[in-house]
Amino acid sequence: MLGIAARDRAMGAIAGCFIGDALGVGPHWYYNLEKMRQDYGQWISGYTAPKKGRWHEGLQPGDNSQTGQVTLMLLESLACTKGKYDQDDFTSRMNDLLATLDGSIHGGRMTDIAMRELWKAWSQDGSWEHAGSYADTAEAAIRATVMAAAYAHEPEQLAEVALKNIHLTHNEPFIAAQSLAFCLTVCALIRDIPLGKTRMVVPKWAEPTGLTRFFHDAFIQPDLIAMAAGNPNIHIDPPLHVCQLFGLPCQLGFLAPAAYYLAARFPDEFEMPVLSAINGGGNNMARAALTGALAGALVGFSNIPERFVDGLQDKIAILPLAEKITENLTVS
Repeated sequence: MLGIAARDRAMGAIAGCFIGDALGVGPHWYYNLEKMRQDYGQWISGYTAPKKGRWHEGLQPGDNSQTGQVTLMLLESLACTKGKYDQDDFTSRMNDLLATLDGSIHGGRMTDIAMRELWKAWSQDGSWEHAGSYADTAEAAIRATVMAAAYAHEPEQLAEVALKNIHLTHNEPFIAAQSLAFCLTVCALIRDIPLGKTRMVVPKWAEPTGLTRFFHDAFIQPDLIAMAAGNPNIHIDPPLHVCQLFGLPCQLGFLAPAAYYLAARFPDEFEMPVLSAINGGGNNMARAALTGALAGALVGFSNIPERFVDGLQDKIAILPLAEKITENLTVS
């Protein structure tokens, strides 16, 4: 969409990320898509509660997962430090969360493998040095959305600080590269550089981190996926089937391509790409959070359907903080 201000796009990325995460809390992790349809109908169109015995049992429609909780902590930290990343401030907030967990998958809101590995290392001495796991999951990429919004005016600095934050929980080099590539792609969209042209800037922004030397393809992948989405000879209908094509499990390498495809397939929409990510099954929660960040950056907060914002349980906390870290955002 043309004529959308950078701040509106940044707000859209943040809100879209939280919305996608919350949409997935109910129907999270169904590899049997027929079972998901039995439980939630042929098309999930809004927030739902988890069924008894499912991963997020006890949460209500519109609640965020633990990944959303951590992303909100990062957003709070950025707002308290005038939009500048302070790792000590963020980790102090994380310390409070980790102290409530027990290292099990159900120690708090469902705790993913990366957080369980982090808790295990952290609980030994309370140190964050070398605490990050080698999990191949998407949590670091998801929370990096708020970094992209805060630092959209200085993408080279964004690459440096976002990678520091990514490494707190994810140390596997390729996953760190993919997470940073996602963050910088969101930044490019906020700066009104469309999918299909981000490869002209994203590798350059990431170059000082050294990751492009070994993982250059991670930084051009979004554009290659966007080209496929726009190719008239490639037909994936309904588009939710792209989720099975790239893979339903939790690896970021499966989730990010589907998110790029859906955002590029519907560059002027928020609802269709995000709900396709949800209805595709598998780790739809992470996929929808990634897709929501991309779609929100493309259409802007002002073009996200009101029902998604209204139904978000933590909107009273999220939106003022998002406004605060983006209030002076201008890009050139």
